Amino acid sequence: MIRTLLVSIAALTIAAFTSPHGAKAREPEQRLEHASVNVRLSDGLNLAAYVTRPTGVSDALPALFLTQSVACRSIAPVAERMSRHEQLALAAGWALIRVERAGMGRSEGAGCDQLDYNTEVAHYREAFDQTIEHPWVDKTRVVIIGNSLGSTTAPLVAQDKPIIGVIVQGGGALSYFERMVYFDRQQLERSDTFSPSTIDEEMRRRMAFHREYLLAKKTPETIAHERPELAGVWQSLLGTDAAPHYGRPYAWHWQAAEQIWLASCAQLEVPTMVVYGEYEQFESRYGHRVIVDLVNRLRPGTGAWVEIPKAGHAMAIYPDRYAAYQWRDHRLDPDAFIQPVAKWLERVGAQ
Repeated sequence: MIRTLLVSIAALTIAAFTSPHGAKAREPEQRLEHASVNVRLSDGLNLAAYVTRPTGVSDALPALFLTQSVACRSIAPVAERMSRHEQLALAAGWALIRVERAGMGRSEGAGCDQLDYNTEVAHYREAFDQTIEHPWVDKTRVVIIGNSLGSTTAPLVAQDKPIIGVIVQGGGALSYFERMVYFDRQQLERSDTFSPSTIDEEMRRRMAFHREYLLAKKTPETIAHERPELAGVWQSLLGTDAAPHYGRPYAWHWQAAEQIWLASCAQLEVPTMVVYGEYEQFESRYGHRVIVDLVNRLRPGTGAWVEIPKAGHAMAIYPDRYAAYQWRDHRLDPDAFIQPVAKWLERVGAQ
């Protein structure tokens, strides 16, 4: 199931930012050029990175530094196809920095499926320091942008870095345990087999499972052995068919559960934008909203909130939340995301 969902998200993201339908036509002469960068890490690995900018530019540009979603897939530029973040960079007139995670594309390493959360953050932090030195980048004007669960790594990568802003979309700042409980509740409530009479009982089983799995750091096999009454919970969760879990090792999820993401957001002393789709399929509105509310409480006026009506996780537009959950009947309106974010970047970059 999760492989299908991840493919659906990727396909929708590509479609939403390459199709002319539902979007303002892009001028044909607008093009991007890409430069490859080698990142040498302190652990000895070499990671591939890419700096992208609009063609015809000679001066160094402010830049977006991307932290990816949980899915193990390449972020290398693709000819004749613009990603969401390439479109955003083009509209804003900024450069875009992307880093291939270990084991993906031309990056060295055992593989993204063996890459834990803390190591991923450490790799991003080292890559940030090296890639902002590229001549296409104005290193005094860099914004970190986190996508999906990359929204949780973005504020961690940002700590003590010379940045002027942070953008998060598709991920919140609740604990990972709370995130998973909400995700499960939403999965059950939107299921075709939804049963109001049994949902509370099933949620109690799932919360008990997550306490053992995420907080006690036990494998599903150990939990099944020690807690027979929780048999079958692991198999019922979304994401467990992409072994081990969303295609990432157990350690990734255990380490994510250790993070205090709200505290890392509290330490951001730069303008922060939070983008939320009304029909978001994975993360809660509150989990997003708590970031901007906290930032504005600590530093009034520095938090910006954009809620895109009827948008799902990949920013496609749906007739209702149930259609969104089934990934059907969407339409495309990339500018609903691009325009407000580009305007915010223009303001932040000019400060």
